[in-house]
Amino acid sequence: MSEYFDGRWEQKTALRKALVALNARGASDQRITDLLAQYVGNDRVPKYGSASSRAVTRPTIQRIRSSDDKTLRGVRSATVGVLYNFLCHCEELETDLFDRSARIHSAHMLAPLTSAIEAHIGATDGPLTHFKLKSFQGVYHLYRKAWTSLGAESFIRCVIRFDWVGDALFYTEEQFFTDTVANTQIDEVESGVVIPFGLNVVMLGKRAGADLMKFYSIDNFSIFPDGKQIIHNFSGNFIAVYGKGEHPGYRAYAERVRPESASTKFYAPNELNPEIVERLMG
Repeated sequence: MSEYFDGRWEQKTALRKALVALNARGASDQRITDLLAQYVGNDRVPKYGSASSRAVTRPTIQRIRSSDDKTLRGVRSATVGVLYNFLCHCEELETDLFDRSARIHSAHMLAPLTSAIEAHIGATDGPLTHFKLKSFQGVYHLYRKAWTSLGAESFIRCVIRFDWVGDALFYTEEQFFTDTVANTQIDEVESGVVIPFGLNVVMLGKRAGADLMKFYSIDNFSIFPDGKQIIHNFSGNFIAVYGKGEHPGYRAYAERVRPESASTKFYAPNELNPEIVERLMG
């Protein structure tokens, strides 16, 4: 991947050089302004989301392009950064900053992880693509074995939220429940990336504030993801790695729910719907 803006002087001069080259090829400052606004508005500029980034005006772009070193040093880092990272990804305005290996256009903080996985260990054959994962967008109840009381036939219902940011999918998993078998209170949140892998979908995440890594492989869907129709339910396997010792994997099953009705829950033995238990134990 291209190295994103971190404030170095050589990056500022590289941006100026790129803007000069675009102008020489006939790309107007207004064209750059308009495309940048579209990218930011759609959360496609790494590290610069639509909620936190201000628009860059045509006069500002012209000022950077025609600046001397003293003027360039005075330009706000946020202004240079959003332009720099934008040009790292903008195929419509190809410059020396553009990198075809940077395939993920997203302002999400985990977007670099998605890009790195795709570049180094991503599947080389489809049919799933990042765009098709948009079918997951929404909120689900996810059922799986209760990890707090593995010796009992107990289960938990988590809340999984899939968010589409730019052109990539990210997830958050919430667990707020009391295990009445182990008498344990749980209050945890994990977040991570969602990756297409051949005919499967992989979720890789980490718990906030703890060294716990979670891995999901999804192999069954109510419909095969196409990026247009929504998925109503899905299932697969998961494993959590925490501390030392064995890390067994278990089945998981999820159903789409309305956001306002989503909640987590613990199920003691014989409390969970037998049809869902069968999906998890089969």
